[in-house]
Formats: sequence, structure tokens, C-alpha cells
Amino acid sequence: MSASRCHSPPPGSPRDRVLTVRGRLDLSGVPRLRERLLHVSHSPGSRLTLDLSGVTSCDALGLGLLVATARSARYSGGDLCLAAPRPAVAQALRASGLSRILPILPASDGQSAPAPRPHPSTPAKHP
Repeated sequence: MSASRCHSPPPGSPRDRVLTVRGRLDLSGVPRLRERLLHVSHSPGSRLTLDLSGVTSCDALGLGLLVATARSARYSGGDLCLAAPRPAVAQALRASGLSRILPILPASDGQSAPAPRPHPSTPAKHP
């Protein structure tokens, strides 16, 4: 799976969906989120953003579900973005290496969140 920029479609587009996630992404929470995700259709050019601002923790099961969701979206020609993870969740994304392949958008309300990572094929800017 390669990283993407998570920049199209424009926010607010009918093909841009936001799903707010709350609680823990672990053995107790992953089945509920998986069930919700089964009802989200992916289509070419669509973008699903998971608002993680309400997620308090994320273990390997939760990370695995994020990877599976990203693969499913990309297989269908869409994309998955993560938004506003709390520090513990952001740390899990960094420690697992997923922050390098899943775009992470900052919180819109000023909370701290990791900045989106550039696509690996994007040339580095030099001063």
C-alpha cells in the first residue's frame, strides 16, 4: 500500500464522506466500527475521512482495521484519510509506521495532530 495525498475530491463534495469514530479501537470497539464501515461504499474518486478525535486508544486490531479499510478504498479507486487523532492514537500510528502510509489531517479545532505526510514520490523542497 502506498501513501496518498488525500486531496481530492474537494471537501464537501458528495463523494467526500466523514465518519466520526469514538471510544477504543481494540477488541471491544473494532467489531462495531467494522460493521459501520461495511455500509460505506467506496467508488472511484471518493474519499472517506475517519475523524479519530473521539478515539481514546488503538491497538493492533484497530490498526489492522485501518489498513484493511484503506486497501478496500484504494482497490475501489477511492481513498482513506485519518483526521485529528489524539496523542495516544497518533503515537500508535507512528510506532506502527502507518503514519507514513495513511494520510493524517490536523484537527480543525486547533487540537494538535500530526501533519499530513508528503507522497513518497514528491521531491523534497530544498532552501
